[in-house]
Amino acid sequence: MAAGEVTIGEFARRSGLSLKALRLYDARGLLQPVRVDPATGYRYYDLDQLARARTVSLLRRLEMPLAAIADVLAEPVGQAAAIRSWWSERQRDLADRGPELDLVLQSLGAAGETVHTGRFGIDDVLVRPAAARTVATVRRHVVQDDLVAAFASDVLEIRSFLDEGGASYGTEFWVVFHGAVGRDGDGPIETCVPYEGALTPVGPITLRQEPAQTMAFVPVTAADCRYPQIIGAYVALETWFSVGGRRAAGPSRELYPVPWSDEGVVAHVAQPVA
Repeated sequence: MAAGEVTIGEFARRSGLSLKALRLYDARGLLQPVRVDPATGYRYYDLDQLARARTVSLLRRLEMPLAAIADVLAEPVGQAAAIRSWWSERQRDLADRGPELDLVLQSLGAAGETVHTGRFGIDDVLVRPAAARTVATVRRHVVQDDLVAAFASDVLEIRSFLDEGGASYGTEFWVVFHGAVGRDGDGPIETCVPYEGALTPVGPITLRQEPAQTMAFVPVTAADCRYPQIIGAYVALETWFSVGGRRAAGPSRELYPVPWSDEGVVAHVAQPVA
């Protein structure tokens, strides 16, 4: 071995990193060995790499993702500022996700817990009858980051189909969540546009009847119609159902009754009432 060169086992001992971690950081390009024996596959590190190894270890203690660590290590100047910026963003993210915690606690029926719903409360829940509607729909699986782009694209596709078929429709549409959409869920969602006219379904577009039903909903302004702020409306609706001993008659949905505006109510977080 060259001077200053040590085996992966010795480097693990000196750096405090496990062999598994060193192999992972090698694969991700964060901390690669200076040499790999072509005959045995053994990895060798230089002692000068210990400082970098300890930096990676400290950042992982902060639960910084590997991709973010790579960005920090790629900036030899200003690393401290980059770390502080990431930490501030993480704190804001944790604060913003408070409504998600409330939704979990509410769903578990946590005894003695005070559920906070951000800007929303159960007094914001309104109830009204919804008439039967014929709707054109598209169903798909989608992750949270792509949700808005996905249903916006589906609305355009459905409206184009309705135009070609000579059907009439307004500005209203809604998105039904048949499954959870979040960090570990991809729906499916169903984008629905109500219409009038005689049509034949084409491709991914389905035509069906939405029954007359009673709908409970929370009005949402443009300022709160984004993730994670909108979670507070879901928490308020979930709380309204549980506190009143009510039952839902279908999946939750987001109704968009009017064209988007930066002011006023632009959406309703809603669910049918049994």
